[in-house]
Amino acid sequence: MVAVVPAGDQSQATSGSRRNIPQPTILVLGLKPERLFDSEGRIDAFLEPPTQEQGETLIEAVRSGAEAGGHVVAIVPQWLKGDGLLRLQMVESALDDEHLTIHETPLPPLAAAVLASLASAVAPHLPSRGVLVSLLPELEAELHVFTWLGSVSGLSVPAPTIGQHMASLSPGSSFGVSSYPEPSVHKLGRDGAGVPLPRIERPSRLAVSDHGGNAGWIQTVNGALGGLEVREVEPTPNGPSWWGTGKLVESVAYPVDVQRLAVELVQAADPWTCRWCREEIARSPCPMCGHRGRPPRRRAAAPSVAHQGDQHGART
Repeated sequence: MVAVVPAGDQSQATSGSRRNIPQPTILVLGLKPERLFDSEGRIDAFLEPPTQEQGETLIEAVRSGAEAGGHVVAIVPQWLKGDGLLRLQMVESALDDEHLTIHETPLPPLAAAVLASLASAVAPHLPSRGVLVSLLPELEAELHVFTWLGSVSGLSVPAPTIGQHMASLSPGSSFGVSSYPEPSVHKLGRDGAGVPLPRIERPSRLAVSDHGGNAGWIQTVNGALGGLEVREVEPTPNGPSWWGTGKLVESVAYPVDVQRLAVELVQAADPWTCRWCREEIARSPCPMCGHRGRPPRRRAAAPSVAHQGDQHGART
């Protein structure tokens, strides 16, 4: 286990924030986090799923992270092979529930690493760790994935068509994958982006991980997106195995206005206090304890005195 991203500069946290607890430590399995915001908290990583022999190391990593940040939020890819998730669940059962919460993400390698950075950067602007875990699916939805592939013969998600599989056998063929408006595969021509692109309306950056593919195509995509600031990162550990080819370029557009994003997500979620663990959350069942109680009903505001007088006058 390596502490890939140590705690960064947290001076940008809002002075009026309701948070009075340490920033949670993020723990990832099978991912290599990068410094994408310059304001992330501590992010620990097992670049490979922890083995049985690393059981004590995993327990110590969770304990150390909890001591540093009050809680550990583990982000584990759903596609990760091995027993890493099972071992993490065993640690979760063995330790106090206050120490660890696990989130499984379907995102591909680079996007999952970006999620870890985004979650860490947005955490200081949220009212509780329970709200952070509750909003992880919303943070996933803020990411846009664009990937250049030299072949789709080994790709399974999203699934290529039979025609695309056949085209993949032709020399010089290439393909683009876009997550917008839904994950899809497109055979690329010589000109243009060749994939559907969203309209980027908030301040964003583009993380790029090159595995020896056509980085020029990513530049074309970025131009169509409006010319986002680019953060080049090292090749992802599981990129080739997930995408089914060793010749690829991953890119992810992600928001950087984390304070504004946090405010908008909290307002839309309207958090409440879990009746079982008393943690402030924004999703049911509670992501911290699993309680399925619904949020308390909001009482309708009482009519004003002037309004009551108007109603009385209307009846008379």
